[in-house]
Amino acid sequence: MLEHMIAPDVHASPVRKLAHMIAPTELHATLETFLISCRVDELSPRTIVDYQQKVSSFIRFAVENSAAAPPDVTTHHVRLFLLSLQDRCSAITVKDYYTALHRFFNWLVAEGVIEVNPMAKIRKPRVPQKIINTFTDQHIMALLKMCDTGTFTGLRNRAMVIMLIDTGLRLSELASIQLGDIDIEHGLIKVMGKGAKERFVAFGKRAQKAVLKYLLARHDDHTCLWVTEERQPMQSRGIQIMIRRLGQRAELQGVRCSPHTFRHTFATRSLLNGGGQRFVQSLLGHSSGRMTENYIRSIDSTHATEAHKKFSPVDRMKL
Repeated sequence: MLEHMIAPDVHASPVRKLAHMIAPTELHATLETFLISCRVDELSPRTIVDYQQKVSSFIRFAVENSAAAPPDVTTHHVRLFLLSLQDRCSAITVKDYYTALHRFFNWLVAEGVIEVNPMAKIRKPRVPQKIINTFTDQHIMALLKMCDTGTFTGLRNRAMVIMLIDTGLRLSELASIQLGDIDIEHGLIKVMGKGAKERFVAFGKRAQKAVLKYLLARHDDHTCLWVTEERQPMQSRGIQIMIRRLGQRAELQGVRCSPHTFRHTFATRSLLNGGGQRFVQSLLGHSSGRMTENYIRSIDSTHATEAHKKFSPVDRMKL
């Protein structure tokens, strides 16, 4: 039965197939209303775009398999869709699709469009827990060495790298900082995080000096903290590219040079340096302790590996 659900109609003309795929359906209409509801709930623009992309992908699949209205969607549709994702996406991406669809169908139930969430009996996909690779001291020094402080871009890049290490900010949070949000004297930044949640993040003396040197080299009227060499506001994409290129020039090995790796590095080093879990969780802007616990597991694994050198059963037997 499930095989028939995804079997193509070999007798349908190409024009008919295309019209069937792109014609607006009741599912498309409910998606538009759902996205409006997300905006009313003040979800972040990035989250809304993500929901739109993922739910739209499922709707295309559902319509191709004879489900044009919300009540037509069955548990089998969802399972087959998630199964198709497993062949071409990572486990965490499949989980993200699951989360987006689950919210969409929960909303349909709450609005009275359907009676039961078709995902009610589908378990959330498991994501393998992997060791988080972070920057070593050598990595960080190599990155900073690539920042020529005799140039404006070098001063900016150095300030940005140090800020990322010292604050653990998300890429979007770093890019959106305005001059009015940062108090260099007291080492504080007001940040708008995920879910429109505002928080204060601290940064240390060396980060304060690095940012101040960068700002003294600026001569423009922009209100944003980060600007390009041409003195235009710097967007998230530009920061991401700059960091990747910096890593390539530094020839880093064994670690991915990305803004999120700086976030991992901040979290693990803060915990190792005695920062309590709740303190680090607050600075990172995590709504629960589950994400912070991932960093703790990574630290425990590293410590266990190092400790094994001291208590290795075979080595101590001196065979």
